[in-house]
Amino acid sequence: MSCRSAGVTCTPHYFDDAARRDRLFPKRSNGKCVMTGYRVGVVIPSWNSAKTLRTALTSLREQDDCVTEIIVADSGSTDGTLQICESLGIRTVYVAPGNMYAAINQGVRVLDADWVAYLNSDDFVYPDGYKRLIGRGLMLNADVVYGCSDYVDAQGRFLYSLVTPVPKELPALFNAMFFGFMPHAAIFRKRVFSELGGFDESFRHIADMEFFARASVRGKHFAAVPPPAVAAFRIHAGQISSRESAIVKEEKSKLRGRWGHGISVAGLWAITKWKLTNLRQYLVRWARTGALRQSQASASFTHSEHAR
Repeated sequence: MSCRSAGVTCTPHYFDDAARRDRLFPKRSNGKCVMTGYRVGVVIPSWNSAKTLRTALTSLREQDDCVTEIIVADSGSTDGTLQICESLGIRTVYVAPGNMYAAINQGVRVLDADWVAYLNSDDFVYPDGYKRLIGRGLMLNADVVYGCSDYVDAQGRFLYSLVTPVPKELPALFNAMFFGFMPHAAIFRKRVFSELGGFDESFRHIADMEFFARASVRGKHFAAVPPPAVAAFRIHAGQISSRESAIVKEEKSKLRGRWGHGISVAGLWAITKWKLTNLRQYLVRWARTGALRQSQASASFTHSEHAR
């Protein structure tokens, strides 16, 4: 097999299927041919995501030593989202609007990878993110692997970072309705997804927490990647969860009723320990996101005044 520096041609003689060859050994902008056993399938649910989608896709295409199979599960975008996907050769599937987790479920079901994940269209994964997650998962024979997240503003500027709890503390945290890691900073085995029946589409906002809590109850093996962060979560005024906080509370109440128990002392103690671990970053978050909220409010006021 040869990798030519000019044109980056990868031609394994034992791959007669060009589509399969290109998927396993994709061209890279840095002139290198990817040769690795690491592979992950990623679903991006989208609806009018053109403003940030290219950044998310680029972060997936430029993963170090890891082949990514990408599917954008779109719900009828009209802002150029599909054109971006077409220009980059990204596969898309249509999913009726109304529930992000329905889009994720449909996308994951058609992925051809042992490790799968989902990424919101306004977030991104660091270049070594999936390599570190998969490496940890293989080393510890895990079913779910998660890492730390950075939090950035609407333009992608760093705000703060939070350290995740260790796996043994997750059951108590889930019991207390506390999600100890960000879903975009996690991967899981596709067989686990199939066994659990995917994400519960009766929820609009907390199906990810419910899914991982279910995996924990079923005895699935969780592993954590130590800092630094593997991915970044973008904070901005347009996020649905921030606009529908009342629905989030209702869904947590519904899930608590389904589980049939309240928050335990162990759960409260686990939350307290996690917050103490991140105390310094909590202070940074308070300082920086306070300024961010003020900036967003100012921008909204300016826009409304211009509209008049």
